[in-house]
Amino acid sequence: MAVLPSWLTATLASDATQGRGVVQPGLRPLDPAWRIAAPALVIQASPDDNQAVVTALQASPPAGVVLVVSGHATSRTATIGDIMAADFAAHGVVGLITDGLVRDASEIRKLGFPVWCRGTTPTAPNKAAPGRVGGSVDLGGAVVRDGDIVIADDDGIVIWPREDIEGLVAKADARRRSDAERLAKIRAR
Repeated sequence: MAVLPSWLTATLASDATQGRGVVQPGLRPLDPAWRIAAPALVIQASPDDNQAVVTALQASPPAGVVLVVSGHATSRTATIGDIMAADFAAHGVVGLITDGLVRDASEIRKLGFPVWCRGTTPTAPNKAAPGRVGGSVDLGGAVVRDGDIVIADDDGIVIWPREDIEGLVAKADARRRSDAERLAKIRAR
């Protein structure tokens, strides 16, 4: 896999794919300064239940992945709270994106564990439905597979197919350089 550049943003990622792979708006970072670009480990959870997330944690997820949890778009309970966030961070997981809610938002922000979600709740989830860890999920209209690259910041979330990463990095870089040239001309006026 190509090394992901530190300048990569959701905007440049979207431009590189001509808008394909963009997760529909509505999932927001708990801290607008957070930005991640990392391979996905996908989890299909059941509404109001995070047993699949617990299963992923018990299986010791690989370091460097971002967890992508689908299935909580209608949940009224949390996908994770601060204790699970701390445990995932201790395993080297770089962040979490869920179509659901989280709890303990202030503590998660203090921990510095990047989370994108649709909101917060104080309500704990059930832990009964097994769900699934691995494979592929639909997250806000974008298909995400294990190993696909997730680029997320305050502008949104973009999914890059794992087999197209090198070409997409090149396209994003070309757009970045073009934008820098345009901006330099504007500032020179």
